[in-house]
Amino acid sequence: MTPLIPLGPAYIAASLEEAGFDVKIADLTFTDKTKFDVSVLKKIILKQKPDVVGFSALTWTIPLTYELINALKEEDKDLPIVVGGPHVSALPRRTLEECPAIDAVIVGEGEHTFKGFLKILLTKGISEEMTNLKGLMFRHNDRILGDPSPTYIENLDALPFPARHLFSLETYSKVSDQFKSKRTPVASMITSRGCPHHCMFCTRSNSGHRHRARSPENVVRELEELRDYGFNEVQIPDDNFTQSRQRVIEICRLVKDRGLNMSFDLPNGVRVDHMDEELLSTMYDAGFYSMHLGMESGDNKVLKKIQKGTTAKQAKDAIRIAKKIGYKIVLFTIIGLPGSSMESEEKTFKLIREMDVPFTFSVCTPYPGSQLWESLKDQMQRISWDRFDETNYFNPLYLPEGMTKEQLQECINRARALEEEQGSH
Repeated sequence: MTPLIPLGPAYIAASLEEAGFDVKIADLTFTDKTKFDVSVLKKIILKQKPDVVGFSALTWTIPLTYELINALKEEDKDLPIVVGGPHVSALPRRTLEECPAIDAVIVGEGEHTFKGFLKILLTKGISEEMTNLKGLMFRHNDRILGDPSPTYIENLDALPFPARHLFSLETYSKVSDQFKSKRTPVASMITSRGCPHHCMFCTRSNSGHRHRARSPENVVRELEELRDYGFNEVQIPDDNFTQSRQRVIEICRLVKDRGLNMSFDLPNGVRVDHMDEELLSTMYDAGFYSMHLGMESGDNKVLKKIQKGTTAKQAKDAIRIAKKIGYKIVLFTIIGLPGSSMESEEKTFKLIREMDVPFTFSVCTPYPGSQLWESLKDQMQRISWDRFDETNYFNPLYLPEGMTKEQLQECINRARALEEEQGSH
């Protein structure tokens, strides 16, 4: 994983600063998970004498988050603690039940909700008035109250740019010099939120299914800010950057008109049915040079089963166009998807070899908030959250119907061997 400034907390921090709050960030990006020392982190946080502490958590980091929150509460039982992020958005009530030290959870996008929560908290404390806030659940007099329907921000242009000044830009710049990128230092930014598609394995609990995009002008203003910070390359991890073709073309036009002279990478899996030669050429001309393609599987039956809405032929066409223009591309694939078999995984490997293109793979994991989780949650009740990790190649959590454990492991081993084979070329 390439460490980049976590944009979620940076956006929340910017919104809070804009509302007049004094914000500090304890950035754990460079903390080794295996050497996670709760007592040290607790001291770092409490040294700031915070009025309230907010956390952002993923499913596989939630056990460590609980541990740190419990340690903080042991030290200061009156310190209000709020948690947001994809895991919590999918399971707000369960999060509060699992960790009694958490006072409130934020569901969906937190910029507006957190502000509303703080305004009430810092004047009246945790009170029933908070039930008027959408996207907030909280603990009050031994009861869990609140409205768990998520909030999604419609006008993204109205949000301030992420508060990157609260992070060690120097450290991030230095680390990014080691990236396999065209230019350094590398920053990241998002230009849209939400994805209208309904892939079974994907969790949309945090940003929802409505695609909301920033205007090209707003996007380019942030690019100019990044360039002023000294960044020369930008990763754009949007869920769906190319959803609006016209918007992308306009962004590219402005990038060229302003003489930005930066390079761009799309690391989060561009849809193979949202690409054509004219669009990719326009992007290439503006500095886009690298992208991951969200193929998932080379078998149409599996693609249909997971509701991807694409075909293996569309993946091949997208690869051909991107290669012809000169893009550096990597395919995203997932082993052990619903509907998978030894034959379907073979089709995926065959396509990768035939197209002669680098790929990376994960193991299908039913994350909370996904349709797959919804269909399996009763079986998942007692499984520890740290097992929810799509890079767990030796003890996969999910076994597709009709596949044995041994067969799935064999497919994972073959994928690893193919990756190594590619790496040695």
